Amino acid sequence: MKKVFVLAALMVSILSINACAQSGSSTAIKKVSAKEVKKMIDNSTGPMIVNFWATWCGPCIREIPWFDSIMTEKNSTVKLVLVSLDYKSEYSKLAAFVKKRGYKGEVLYLDETDADKYIATIEPKWKGAIPASIFVNNATKYYQFFGEQIPKQRFEMELDKLGK
Repeated sequence: MKKVFVLAALMVSILSINACAQSGSSTAIKKVSAKEVKKMIDNSTGPMIVNFWATWCGPCIREIPWFDSIMTEKNSTVKLVLVSLDYKSEYSKLAAFVKKRGYKGEVLYLDETDADKYIATIEPKWKGAIPASIFVNNATKYYQFFGEQIPKQRFEMELDKLGK
């Protein structure tokens, strides 16, 4: 009986390790729809930056660390939400990628593949290029969309405007 219990415990451990390895991490990134992202933007109660990015996008990967560092340096209370547009086949590796790089913002995964549809839902001015960012503060009616990488100085300026 003891051998059966040990064998069963070993099998459960192996299955758990395998599941974590397949997901890339023990913490899964939340999947969201374009409607959920739009609702989050429209209903936010504080200043927020929503950044659209992907692990394969060089400018995206260069931009996020200085978003984090500038926000930390300024002791900003602005919420940073990083919405991954990675391919579905890469979703299982996303959590490990984010953890390895130490991203500080909330990370979500846009679980949609029809760019024409999700772009029109989120921001009609968006041409589809990434990185793309939306700066929003509904309390002050501030809204700014960037359909490209934002220069550091402009990011700092927008962050200051957003927090007012």
